Amino acid sequence: MKRRGVINQPLSGALAGLGHGDSFLLCDVGFPIPKGAERIDLALSFGVPDMKQCLKAILEETVIQKVVIAEEMKGMNEEGYAFVKNTFQKQELNEISQEELVRLAQNVKFVVRSGELGCYSNLLMEAASGVEQFKKELIIDFQR
Repeated sequence: MKRRGVINQPLSGALAGLGHGDSFLLCDVGFPIPKGAERIDLALSFGVPDMKQCLKAILEETVIQKVVIAEEMKGMNEEGYAFVKNTFQKQELNEISQEELVRLAQNVKFVVRSGELGCYSNLLMEAASGVEQFKKELIIDFQR
């Protein structure tokens, strides 16, 4: 048995299989998951687990170099938007329309569905190399 980290078997395997430049999506309960996409459904009930819980577990296992969110998140979910901005301070962070995010989701390696109810709580993330120097430069701050 694992000592720590992600214990959900499909998620653990999917994260371990990421290569440099591969992208995946952490989405809220209402995101239109593309047909044929590998779907890792963590949603237990509305709000459980939320985006923050899922993201924290994922980021303990994965190095991220780029994040894409819907620009609509800024006006419709200010708490979630602030959390994302504060968490990803050194990563490239792009804001695009929700419509474009849905299109980009067609090409992700897998989709992780949370129970999050906050509007536009969808993060398309691109995996970075696991090189130690790269890890040090990509600091994640959950305290802010």
